[in-house]
Amino acid sequence: MSDSKLMSAREAVNLIEDGCRLFTGGWTVVRKPMGLVYELIRQGKKNLSLISNPGGPEIDLLVGAGCVSLTESNYIGHEVFGHPYSFRRKVEEGPERTGYHHDDWTVQTGALRLLAGAMGLPFMPTLSLKGSDLINPDLDPMRELRGKDPRLPKQKVAFIKDPFWEGEEVTLVPALRPDVCLIHAQEVGEQGTVRLKGGAFLDYYAAMAAKLTIVSAERIVPEDSLRDLPQANTIPAQVVHAIVEMPYGAHPTAVWGFYDNDPWWFKDYLTASKEEEGFGAWLKEWVLDLQNHDEYLAKIGLKRLMSLRADPVLGYNPKIRRRLDKLQEVN
Repeated sequence: MSDSKLMSAREAVNLIEDGCRLFTGGWTVVRKPMGLVYELIRQGKKNLSLISNPGGPEIDLLVGAGCVSLTESNYIGHEVFGHPYSFRRKVEEGPERTGYHHDDWTVQTGALRLLAGAMGLPFMPTLSLKGSDLINPDLDPMRELRGKDPRLPKQKVAFIKDPFWEGEEVTLVPALRPDVCLIHAQEVGEQGTVRLKGGAFLDYYAAMAAKLTIVSAERIVPEDSLRDLPQANTIPAQVVHAIVEMPYGAHPTAVWGFYDNDPWWFKDYLTASKEEEGFGAWLKEWVLDLQNHDEYLAKIGLKRLMSLRADPVLGYNPKIRRRLDKLQEVN
């Protein structure tokens, strides 16, 4: 590996090992690292442990493609666009048949776990989860794996009496320390400084917690151009290990200031993914039969890509219809 952090998607994803704990940035249908996810599938990565807070089409795709053995998340889905059928199939079939396990968390505790990892702490205290079956040990779907799979904490949570004040019971949630963090950004400097616009979500904390951070971006810019307004930068170059220039690298999810969600993609994908056979045919056509991201964009077509462009003032496209049953052809 050279001193330069700039790589192709293939080179960057080649750094990711089977069986690792992988965090995907963004938020459900916003700024997901989809181009890198497609490359993960093309390279046939296996036995991944996925972490998301929350997850979207990237999780459904990786689970459906057989790349995943474990997920930890508070939500996996496509929000207003529809249901994650591949994820649902795997859960309903059960780990005995599929070898796939899922562990539910909440948005807050998932964020606290990443915060603990970013701070180098083993756990984080919280007053939430009381009364929730999420922490009922009899309902823990991972109980047979705890203490055996090193990617999982030995127990889901622990409890401690507040030693400083009134002695109230506090829940301790274990830190998340991903092996790899994948992020898609609007801009990244040549040395790795990341500038996110719109919601940053938990990407900063995930990058700080991860051992390896790979960032794809709409454009790579000179580092000097990011120093004029340093408070607008989100992630320091020191924790970024690889950068990939990838326009439309979050498609079909939205990137504020660049393009909006692609509802036509979601409509086609949801129709295909309702059944295993349809999902396999879709995956072959849109991922496995394509060599790289450029071929993917060529297949989508310039006309459709341009129809997704964001309004430069609003940051999104006000003409995009979110109701899949109300979609029209691309003008």
